[in-house]
Amino acid sequence: MAGALVTVGVLVAPPVPAAGAGEPPPLPTTAGGCVGPSPVTARETPWALRLLAPQTIWPLTRGAGVLVAVVDSGVSAAAPALAGAVRPGVDVTGGRADSDCAGRGTALAGIVAARPASGEGPTGLAPEAGILPVRITDANRRISPARLATGIRRATTAGADVILVATGVTTATPDLAAAVQAAVDRDILVVAAVTDRGGDNGGDPPVGYPAGFAAVLAVNAVGVDGGSGPVAAGAGTDLAAPGAGLGVAPRGSGHYTVGGAAVAAAYVAGVAALVRSYHPELSQAEVRARLERTAIPPPGGGPDPGVGGGTLDAYAAVAALAPRQAGPPVPVPAGPVDVPTVPGPSRSARVAGLTTVGALVTTLLVAAAARSRRTRPAGNGNR
Repeated sequence: MAGALVTVGVLVAPPVPAAGAGEPPPLPTTAGGCVGPSPVTARETPWALRLLAPQTIWPLTRGAGVLVAVVDSGVSAAAPALAGAVRPGVDVTGGRADSDCAGRGTALAGIVAARPASGEGPTGLAPEAGILPVRITDANRRISPARLATGIRRATTAGADVILVATGVTTATPDLAAAVQAAVDRDILVVAAVTDRGGDNGGDPPVGYPAGFAAVLAVNAVGVDGGSGPVAAGAGTDLAAPGAGLGVAPRGSGHYTVGGAAVAAAYVAGVAALVRSYHPELSQAEVRARLERTAIPPPGGGPDPGVGGGTLDAYAAVAALAPRQAGPPVPVPAGPVDVPTVPGPSRSARVAGLTTVGALVTTLLVAAAARSRRTRPAGNGNR
């Protein structure tokens, strides 16, 4: 039914390395209360970031000028790792969205854009991107097709460059489809997690929306073993990414472990921000094409309905001279990575700058040609 509600619950990860003593706990589901600080601050770089190796991309871009909307439970501006990154945002029922009782939106935003903080914990993939929180959950942490559609529309009118939708609904309403199309028409890349929660009686998950729409980049999770998370046979997965990570807590400097397709979608949204920052002239469709065409093929090159076109290759997506199938990134040692923060211009300003430079180069070439004609020796045609 069109008004069905979906509860946003714990992020469930595919197989990940066994947890050791002192590692961050899973993000809790706290009924009747808000998620507080985590007792553990991560010191090591998680598996997903060792695989994606964003520090190899940061000499090119750190995502400056790109705004990523996180359509979920809100994002806490009080999280130290997101200081200066979070805009006031909007709750679909009114008011701001820069607080987060559930902690889920904050964790995902940290994966996208956590700032470096003296070696304390992992840095986000795009540590200079901006975050626009859009809260679509109600007081019971549930969403509906109508709230989701409104959230996507609010992100669109607020000027997002990338919209991350970490959860979905099983009803493809016309309003939700229209909201997605309006975002795409405004040149916004919509990245959405596929449904990875089990269906009725333990069956396969249903097809979720907006990931089920063709205009959306649908993302599933993969684990360290390369296996994909559960997904409906007709889900139409376009890309896969690591399905486990560390999310910043809504308060304090601690971290929680998170996983599942929502986390994979956050990694893809972070890399999309890097691509949009480094290639501001590309349309959302061209950015999507780079992400898909540079993906690492499934083992053996055979089709994998859970992975779709392949697994995200962050460096190739940003730096490839032409989109092509590429090998896996070179693994890097574990350990915190610090990167200085240097403010950059907005994506629209960079596009305008490229246009201005192009016009200036054209003017100079025309002037040079005119000088060449004026100084050409006379009489060459009178021999």
